[in-house]
Amino acid sequence: MKKLSLAFLAMSVIAANGSAFAAPTDAGTGQINFTGFINNDACTVDGSVGKEKAIIVDMGNLAIKDIGTDTAPTSGRIGASNFNLKVNCNEGTKVSMLFKARAGSGVVDGTKVLQLNRGTDTAKNVGIAIMDSNGEIIDLNNEATAKIESDLYGNDGTLTFAAAYVTTADPKTATAGDGNATLPFLLQYE
Repeated sequence: MKKLSLAFLAMSVIAANGSAFAAPTDAGTGQINFTGFINNDACTVDGSVGKEKAIIVDMGNLAIKDIGTDTAPTSGRIGASNFNLKVNCNEGTKVSMLFKARAGSGVVDGTKVLQLNRGTDTAKNVGIAIMDSNGEIIDLNNEATAKIESDLYGNDGTLTFAAAYVTTADPKTATAGDGNATLPFLLQYE
């Protein structure tokens, strides 16, 4: 019996050593895809995504009763959401940011505020007020009033803004729904 066990042990060692030298077996294949786009912009904004250079600002989930009005956006129980845009420019570049609301969601008639994207589930009589670093509403009606001049000149810097949902008519007529909007911008530099 000892000889049989010893023989079995020797065969096991030889079999184990033989499998260590066996050719590897492929377990599957795949690939890695790299995507991107190379541009020649003199200025860029950190956090922008894709060719559209989209910046995402999460406005949260708010009750109509808690938001301000189109003339007093911070008068509600819930204030504005601050957001920063970090701009990186080539040396010696003076930059300004121009909001182009009419190329996006549009402007609510008779106001300075951004209209929400149209849709069957969109909130009614609600818009988004955009404010500068001093808390002043940026008038999105025309390009002259929607242009933010910066003091960036050949440096990286941060532009600070705030956004707030606002009622754009009698608050009693506002209805709940999606609060999505699109505000294109253009970086102009000298």
